[in-house]
Amino acid sequence: MKTILPAVFLLALTLFSCGTKTGEKIKQDFMPVARGENDEIILVVDSAQWAGEIGDELKETYQQYMLLLPQDEYEFSVNKVNPRKLNDVFRHAKNMIFVMTLDSRTGESASIRENFTDNSLKMIQRDSSLFYTVRRDEWAKGQIVLYLFAQDEATLAQKIGDNRASLKSLFASAVRERTRDEILAKPEKAAVDAIKETHDYSIQVPFGYDIAKNEPDFLWIRKLNSQSEWNVFVHEGTYDDRSVFNKVDVYRDSITSKYLRDGEKSEIFIKRQPQVPVLTNRVSFKGMFAVESRGLWKVSDSSGGGPYVSYTFVNEETQKIYYIEGYVYSPATKKKHLIREVEAILSTFELDKPTAANPS
Repeated sequence: MKTILPAVFLLALTLFSCGTKTGEKIKQDFMPVARGENDEIILVVDSAQWAGEIGDELKETYQQYMLLLPQDEYEFSVNKVNPRKLNDVFRHAKNMIFVMTLDSRTGESASIRENFTDNSLKMIQRDSSLFYTVRRDEWAKGQIVLYLFAQDEATLAQKIGDNRASLKSLFASAVRERTRDEILAKPEKAAVDAIKETHDYSIQVPFGYDIAKNEPDFLWIRKLNSQSEWNVFVHEGTYDDRSVFNKVDVYRDSITSKYLRDGEKSEIFIKRQPQVPVLTNRVSFKGMFAVESRGLWKVSDSSGGGPYVSYTFVNEETQKIYYIEGYVYSPATKKKHLIREVEAILSTFELDKPTAANPS
């Protein structure tokens, strides 16, 4: 995909008529703020293509269930819109996708082609490697618009399938960033400062969260309301066993059985739901090798449970291992937005930078 980026950027410049810098500034000043849910996608596509191979690839990319939630919940909420009925309400959505191929001659496809200049259509005709471009703040501030296009339907379907991960990541990253910005608009500064004083790391604490435990090797913050609870904890220990990355689930058990016990009934603690396999993925977290894991937890007396997400990684300089996790509880309700909130908090975790030694 990297080989086509220069052409994609060129296409982005020619996709619409460009105004003066002054005109663009005025447009930005009067532009409305993008509306809708962070993960809602307005999909503008020909109905026949939606029912065909292109639609199959789009559904495989954007209409999959979010991993390891107790209830089935789509990762993105896709709203397919007839191109002829596209109005300002839809155009001001946070996420939009336009789909167009040159070989389609339907009225709906003709409406979509009106969003492309003659020069951009000629570029698509000449260069078969082009298949997408991204524009931000097109009709609203904070908006992402993805244009998918090709000379013919078969080519575009293949391009979408071959680049599924990056096309999905475009909106997944935006959802994470928006969620983080929203929940951290008013941080609990006193809690943040207390964590910095006790540990060699920092983590942001959103408004409404309290510190439940703050021990030298264990931090637990949480938010409670009448229906739900959000929990984030950090455990740090000595790194002496490389095999821990192959058994993160067992490592988690050793932490929760020790630190997450009922204050009044010590025999009750948080554990994994053993019937559900833990999904692990090797990722980069803050530039460090890490194992991301997702699973379901339960109270040992089966009085409650829910989903969790975690990261396990090592600070090579101090040889400390960190296990950070977010888990939520909200019986009989959807949990996608809750788990995204604790994920956003985990993403703010930062190890202290080493202090430079004074020159002798």
